[in-house]
Amino acid sequence: MIKITRLNHSALGCRVEVDAMRRFYVDVLGVNTVDRDIPEQLAALIPGFWMQFPNGQVHVIQCDDSSGERKVLPELAGKPLDPMGPHTAFYVEDIEAVETQLTSEGIDYQRMDQFIFAADPAGNTVEFQQDPEM
Repeated sequence: MIKITRLNHSALGCRVEVDAMRRFYVDVLGVNTVDRDIPEQLAALIPGFWMQFPNGQVHVIQCDDSSGERKVLPELAGKPLDPMGPHTAFYVEDIEAVETQLTSEGIDYQRMDQFIFAADPAGNTVEFQQDPEM
C-alpha cells in the first residue's frame, strides 16, 4: 500500500489571466507566495504562481484551453494525465513503492524524475512526490 505522509499541494486551474488571479489572492487577500520549485520543462509550460499557507501550498496554474490547443508535456501526450490543470499532490514515504504499487495494480502512470502522475477513477490527476522529510 502507498503511504501518503501529507498533502503537498492542491492546484487551481486558471482560465483567466494569471495576473488577475495573483492580484486577487496576493493584493486583495494578502496571501504569501513562494518561488516555484519545479523542473524547467514544467515551468516553461505552466504559467502561474504558488501560494504558501502554514499547512501547505495552493498552486495557481494557467490552463486556458479555449483555443483548442492545450499545452501537453511530450512525455504525457496521449495519456489522461494533466499536471497543468487542477490536481492534488501528495508527499509519500517512498516514491519507488508508489511506482511498484501502481504497476502491480495495473494503473497507468507517468514518471518524471521524482514526480509520478496518475489518474483516479474519475479522471482527476493525482501527483506523488517523495517526502523530503523521509
